[in-house]
Amino acid sequence: SMLLTEGWDCPPVDCIVVLRPTKVRSLYQQMVGRGMRTAPNKNELLLLDFLWMTERHDLCRPSALISKDADIAKRIDKKMMDREAGIDLLAAEVEANRDAIQEREDSLARELAAMRNKQRKLVDPIQYAFSIEAEDLANYEPIFAWEQGPATAKQIQFLEKNGIYAESIANCGMASLMIDRIINRMNAGLSTPRHIRCLERYGFRHVGTWTFEAASKMITRIANNGWMLPYGIDAVSYQP
Repeated sequence: SMLLTEGWDCPPVDCIVVLRPTKVRSLYQQMVGRGMRTAPNKNELLLLDFLWMTERHDLCRPSALISKDADIAKRIDKKMMDREAGIDLLAAEVEANRDAIQEREDSLARELAAMRNKQRKLVDPIQYAFSIEAEDLANYEPIFAWEQGPATAKQIQFLEKNGIYAESIANCGMASLMIDRIINRMNAGLSTPRHIRCLERYGFRHVGTWTFEAASKMITRIANNGWMLPYGIDAVSYQP
């Protein structure tokens, strides 16, 4: 029943007992609002919420009067509740905005750091193409419509799992061609993108032409030497 909810007006009412559940925030506000009218000798409203509806529906608070952003409003409410001596509403808004900006900047900094760390661990697609001497990859241009779309989530997942920085891949066609090349090279026992990334950082050339075994052995030698080139190894001229 909608009795005594919307449209019913009796200003002297100073106690509301909520016994009707609702998922609609506006309806809950209407029910509570029946007791929000001002009247002589009425200083407060007693709200008896036996259904704990206040946990589901947030009623209008002072913060909503000065902030249209729900996140900022929640921050203002928290600051006002945390300060035992109280805090000016406008001052709380300034602090809430400053905190929100700082959190966004910190979050962006973490994302950029994670991206840089990710790039350090993965091989750029063009670098990979040149290393394995694949001109078709280095100079790839999509022809068909399906090739021109962005790389799919599964393609990106496969490429990054195998050491390729997939975010630099321009389209679905290039991603497909690169996946085929990686699989064919794995079956042929040739070096992986991770081999290339690791060894070319030490100055080795065209690691993509090495076998899986040769690349793995060189990385093992470097690791056993404290991640420094072994004595007598000239990375630029080295041939496995």
